[in-house]
Amino acid sequence: MGSHGHATRHTSQGRPGVHQRSRRAWTAICLCVGLAGLPRPAPAEPSPVELRITGLDEPLEKNVRALLTMARQTADARQAVIDLAAARAADEIRTALQPYGYYQPRIAATLKRQKANWLAEYRIDPGPPVRVAHVDVRLEGEAAQEPGMRALVERFPVRPGDVLEHRQYEKGRDALQDQAAEMGFFDARFTTREVRVDVKDQRADIVLHLASGRRYRFGELSFSQTPLDPELLRRFARFSPDEPYRASAVLALQKSLLNSGYFARADIAPRLEQARDGRMPVDVALDMVPRNRIDLGGGYGTDTGPRLSVGYRNRYLNSLGHTFQASAKLSLIWNQLDAIYAIPLSDPEKDQLALTSKLGLEDTVAGRAKVIRGGIRHGTTRWDLREILSLDYLRETFNIGLGNQTTDLLIPSVNYTWLSSDDAIFPRQGVRLDANLAGSVQGLGSQLSFARFRLYGKGVYSLNDDNRLILRGQFGEMLTNDFDRMPITERFYAGGAPTVRGYRLFEISPVNVYGKRTGGQHLAVGSLEYDRVLFGDWGVAAFSDVGYVGNDFEGPVSTGVGIGARWRSPVGPVRLDVGVPLSKALDPVQVYLILGPDL
Repeated sequence: MGSHGHATRHTSQGRPGVHQRSRRAWTAICLCVGLAGLPRPAPAEPSPVELRITGLDEPLEKNVRALLTMARQTADARQAVIDLAAARAADEIRTALQPYGYYQPRIAATLKRQKANWLAEYRIDPGPPVRVAHVDVRLEGEAAQEPGMRALVERFPVRPGDVLEHRQYEKGRDALQDQAAEMGFFDARFTTREVRVDVKDQRADIVLHLASGRRYRFGELSFSQTPLDPELLRRFARFSPDEPYRASAVLALQKSLLNSGYFARADIAPRLEQARDGRMPVDVALDMVPRNRIDLGGGYGTDTGPRLSVGYRNRYLNSLGHTFQASAKLSLIWNQLDAIYAIPLSDPEKDQLALTSKLGLEDTVAGRAKVIRGGIRHGTTRWDLREILSLDYLRETFNIGLGNQTTDLLIPSVNYTWLSSDDAIFPRQGVRLDANLAGSVQGLGSQLSFARFRLYGKGVYSLNDDNRLILRGQFGEMLTNDFDRMPITERFYAGGAPTVRGYRLFEISPVNVYGKRTGGQHLAVGSLEYDRVLFGDWGVAAFSDVGYVGNDFEGPVSTGVGIGARWRSPVGPVRLDVGVPLSKALDPVQVYLILGPDL
């Protein structure tokens, strides 16, 4: 009994029992699992070797750092790797300085181990630069007779006395080569291309001789099969067979074809391998866009209520490239149906003749109007401006409190537009200017005489990636011998999203004794808007608009302010604005939902 009891005590004190061992084992397992589940600190990124470079200006130092193997080492690199990088440093520094004309630098280098990092110091005296003593740039062959090529020789960016900068030499050399290719000297080659450096005398000679060979000419221009007449397609080209080749003319042809609205793809391939007697054929592969297109649009304004638009376009009615488009616009205050039949002329991209028609019904705060309009217009490009000459017949029946009146006008007009933008849909920088002059003469198809000038401008300016300013202005002047008979649609009004937000459409106007807004002969509108991107494609805006319409320059100026939301949607910008009038107005607030580009 005593012996058994002793064994029992030994077990309980020195070796755990089965149940105790199990509990402790489970405890250890749980502790291990718990520790494994805890987040572990990410291993610290090894710090780079510290570099100190003195004695060089910024461009030289930047190039040295870019070439130094030591700059790509880290503090935990093996000693042998650091030693190898240190051994290469002097040669790498010399190589980095040579493109800037420094061939004899003096370099003092030290390498120290400090705590957990390396410190590499380079004290560099670049020494005197090599200067260009002689420049011999020469054209041989037909290129010597071309003013564009000779101008590049005369403007070669390296001159005698300059510090030898290899990048400037390469810039001039490549410009000669690129211009030769642009002008069709496809056999051009450098017979001599040397930069001779005399380090001892610190001088360099440049010898660059370009043998151009013959200049190739355009051969036959052929198009892939399309529904359009080949003669129409050839009018897109601004060159003809046997003209000297110009790469810019080929790119202009591609741009014109794609901008025409007929084609989804235009691949142009000059066939150098098929050239005969220096005449190189050019093949154009075209894919048509779908013939028919339907567009749907919409919006909302407190003044207009919901707006809906439906548009149809036939992009090529026949082989001559005629087009037809029609649109219907519906809202609570106006309904409109438009149609345009367009005929391409000598330059199909820019030169068109169009027949236009419009039927409209308006019921705004200005009054009621029934509009019938038809005309002819010619659009072209002149002086880098878009020019549109129009002749319209207008019959409008309107009522602004004096009963129904009907006025017939034959209105010639001219409109010029200048547009410069970095992006057609979402511009960061851009300007648009429109100038319009219109009028009529009593007795020449018109019941009254008038002359009207309108100037519109808008600018988008980016302060940085997330902030933009948008400035907008409009000015108008009118002279007439019978303002009371002027149709509502030909008078000046302001108010609404296009002019002064916070007011109803056409609300800003002189008022007659019947409380109807008569419009005016003078118009001035200005707007300042600040847009800020918040995240992704979403942003906010704050704006202030001012406007005046009157007949004597003594009427009040109306001001509206507000905020808005901006969304860069897949189909274009969407703007939701809330405008509050600061002057007398019909409503305390207006809401506008607008779709379309900023310019």
